[in-house]
Amino acid sequence: VTSIGSGAFFECTSLTSISIPDSVTSIGDCAFINCTKLTSITIPDSVPSIGENAFRYCTNLTSITYTGTVEQWNAITFGSNWNRDTGNYTIHCTDGDIAKDGTVTYH
Repeated sequence: VTSIGSGAFFECTSLTSISIPDSVTSIGDCAFINCTKLTSITIPDSVPSIGENAFRYCTNLTSITYTGTVEQWNAITFGSNWNRDTGNYTIHCTDGDIAKDGTVTYH
């Protein structure tokens, strides 16, 4: 698997967590839109882009584990509304955590 295509998990309301393999290099538009029970996801540092509305309406999303650094996360190209109407998540990177509001706490 090299990409999570547009709408791949659209409205998959039984999905609670997912770990994306290191082979993936893109997450498409609306890939996880309206996955209302999704609470956690692991994204590898091989992903340079996350599509528009990718996690929109994932209202219970609280934890994103990213296998790279805070700097690498901030270099990702994000589509509009990629995280609109999501839960109050924290992004856990190898060297720090990023709150949904953008506050960074380094380890």
